[in-house]
Amino acid sequence: MLGVIFMALSAYSRFYFTEMYRIEPLGTSTVDLSDILKFIFMMIFLGSFGLALLSSMFDVLILKKLLKNTSPKIALAIGIPSQALMIILIVQILDFIYVSTVPWIYNGPVNPSEPSENMFLIVHLIVAVGLSKVLIEIDRKLGPGNLWKMLSGKFFKPREEERIFMFIDLQSSTSIAEKIGHLEYSRLLQNCFQDFSIVDRYRADIYQYVGDEVVVSWSPKKGLRNDNFLKAFFAFTDLLKKKADYYQKEYGIVPYFKAGANIGPVIITEVGDIKREITYHGDTLNTAARIQEKCNDLDAQLLIPESLYRLLENKDDYQIDDVGTIHLKGKGKDVQLYRVAQLDN
Repeated sequence: MLGVIFMALSAYSRFYFTEMYRIEPLGTSTVDLSDILKFIFMMIFLGSFGLALLSSMFDVLILKKLLKNTSPKIALAIGIPSQALMIILIVQILDFIYVSTVPWIYNGPVNPSEPSENMFLIVHLIVAVGLSKVLIEIDRKLGPGNLWKMLSGKFFKPREEERIFMFIDLQSSTSIAEKIGHLEYSRLLQNCFQDFSIVDRYRADIYQYVGDEVVVSWSPKKGLRNDNFLKAFFAFTDLLKKKADYYQKEYGIVPYFKAGANIGPVIITEVGDIKREITYHGDTLNTAARIQEKCNDLDAQLLIPESLYRLLENKDDYQIDDVGTIHLKGKGKDVQLYRVAQLDN
């Protein structure tokens, strides 16, 4: 969506720039406006795609590692010039395409791009990339897809949806904070929640971080397909096990998370004015939180109610134990719970 918008704006602005400065081909050949626009779209598409590809590779492969191993100031000092050089590289590629292919459009030779036009491209791409990154960061802040939903007013009026919610909590968080100190504890949570991004592979929506707890949700279709909501949690815990040596060396502990899940109707709405937020309300969330609180009492890493157990597609892929009907704080009726674990390899 963002790409289409920027391509349209790019086509208009580039055509306007051409008319404004009367950049014309050598000779008297004529060209149809539609051909110009097609060429402009091709140039902008190639430039945007190439820039996005290189920028994403740089962000993921280099900048992320720099932020882990050095100060943010040094990372930014390297990152900003590097991305600026990538923009210039893309502009030069576009310039080469322009000089090489424009005779095909004009049916005759043309002047190569002038420095002023190159400068326009550089400024335009910097603005486009800057705006797109701002919008992408806002979308990440709100959750994938929620920016458009908020702008379209989808959540302006409360509405009911069926959702799966999972509350995931760090075990013994208070004693860990006392042991390693609050600053190191905050770094530990940063590391853990960065590793938690693996749940994105299983179509999870991260609803919110609350202290040492993270709340995730799925639509029933996404969460129940191939038992994605279970796979997401175990993918996270498996990753922590693989990085046990790192956590032990860095913090002197290996983090252990426990979780409780539930499915049911929730109310979703947009709240706030100065600071807007999408929130969920309902007994489904309260029950999921209460189920998670029972993990220690029932010696479980993951607990689910009968309503979720009945919907599992691949029960034989997990070790599932019926722990009985359990009373949950604040609930009038007891709830049938199941302890879920991975099968031993």
